[in-house]
Amino acid sequence: MTLALPSIVSASSVDLVSSSQQFDAVVAVYPTVSDELLSAFGSLSAHSAVDKTFGSSLAFVPDQNVAGGRLILAPTGTLTGDSDDVRKFQEVTKAAMKRALAAGAVAPLFYFPTKIDTQDEDYARFIEVSLLGALAACFDPIDVREHYEKINKNHYTVQKIGVLANGSELTPERLAFVNAVETGRRVAKDLGSPNCERMTPIKFAEYLETYFKSQAAIKMTVLKDIDVIEKEYPLLHAVARCSLSVPRHFPRVVKFEYKSSEPSQVKENLYFVGKGVTYDTGGADIKAGGVMRGMSRDKCGAAAVAGFMATVAELKPKHVNVTAILSLVRNSVGSNAYVSDEVIYSRAGQRVLVGNTDAEGRMVMTDPLCECKERVLAERKTGSYIPSRLFTVATLTGHAIRAYGPYGICLDNGPARKANISTRIQAGGHILGDPFEISTLRREDYACVAPGAASEDVVQANDKASSATARGHQYPMAFMAIASGLNLYGLDKEKKDQIAYTHVDVAGSAEEYSSIGYSLPEVTGNPVPAFASTFLL
Repeated sequence: MTLALPSIVSASSVDLVSSSQQFDAVVAVYPTVSDELLSAFGSLSAHSAVDKTFGSSLAFVPDQNVAGGRLILAPTGTLTGDSDDVRKFQEVTKAAMKRALAAGAVAPLFYFPTKIDTQDEDYARFIEVSLLGALAACFDPIDVREHYEKINKNHYTVQKIGVLANGSELTPERLAFVNAVETGRRVAKDLGSPNCERMTPIKFAEYLETYFKSQAAIKMTVLKDIDVIEKEYPLLHAVARCSLSVPRHFPRVVKFEYKSSEPSQVKENLYFVGKGVTYDTGGADIKAGGVMRGMSRDKCGAAAVAGFMATVAELKPKHVNVTAILSLVRNSVGSNAYVSDEVIYSRAGQRVLVGNTDAEGRMVMTDPLCECKERVLAERKTGSYIPSRLFTVATLTGHAIRAYGPYGICLDNGPARKANISTRIQAGGHILGDPFEISTLRREDYACVAPGAASEDVVQANDKASSATARGHQYPMAFMAIASGLNLYGLDKEKKDQIAYTHVDVAGSAEEYSSIGYSLPEVTGNPVPAFASTFLL
């Protein structure tokens, strides 16, 4: 399996001119028209003299004096406003790359004539973000690639990207990081984009088996035995129960493990659980009124975690160990569906009162989260007290989109808040163009899932959509903490007995915020960049 990343190379000023044989287009990226831009491309002075708005929007300028005869102007606009951030580079390079492709270019050179102040932490990684924007524009996910293969069509795409930046250097380390993040994003898009039959739980796992068999740094296992899944992950099994009448929809649990080659350098043990609901009908509480549309994308949390593991495999960081568990299920509807009012024992022995079968994401992640907790406790029994960080990653709630629109959200339990985990993710995502908002887990979130009868220990959900529920994206974390038993390892314990847990809801950022017409929006591959920036740099 190939992800076909174009090669990225450093360029020099001689590569800008028409005699260059290395590139077939020049993309000039700059905040505003400047003397540096006009001196680099003499033909622009005449345009600028007669059009005061020239160069203020994306433009294609035929110019026989530049490489390939194609000059694309890609202004970011102001970078100094209160709401400006590095995404301006990402957005304009993505648009410019699409324009270059439309013009027939396959080897564009991205030129930054204006020196960017990289001492400003907001723009310290502007080259990486620019390249990630360009790379996003020239990638087709696996279902598209398979279509071209099926119809025997040669689909041309970018072969090479050049970079020339005034005052900044594309070092080998920066280039390796970009390639690793883009590899992770492409894996995430391959898994998150396709329709629910192309990427069933089984096919999702098969993709990963094919990809990671060549990644020696990562140990991967796939749990297929339904009886074992029922025993070890009873809440996950409950969600998958209705799908068991269709063999191609059978659930899978995928586990990854990465160990640093230098154990003495490890600073953190990271544990990720990803929600991989390959299609969410809502179950017995079926999604009515057209809201089932797009539920093939409810696997993007697991897709992002898998993508992050692909990035880890590329970078092989020495300062972290990383474990991940993906819960791959289909939430089907039928006579064997789990239903509201059922009481199901979790892996941690907590009695879960089901309130809404459409709140399946928290169900499929809770038992793997409990397993991660068990692994942390087992590690501590060996005398190791390397800080451990647990995460659930999911397109979990419509409330997340209602509250924060196109941004990812992270929430900490007490120990994670003391360790500034959400703050770190927000800072890491900010500099790499994958921004996050921070929410707070509060007593009200625990109160609403508290048991109301002796026959239950925790309530899974109410009977309304999250977007119609107060604190709809916060209280699911309280449920998972209780049902997994993590609530017993909070700030009221000695520090050595605490476990940091952060919930990450990417319902708003896993896809573009808008789409074309009635089509489904593009999958972004987020939060792979934020996680890589936070934990791997």
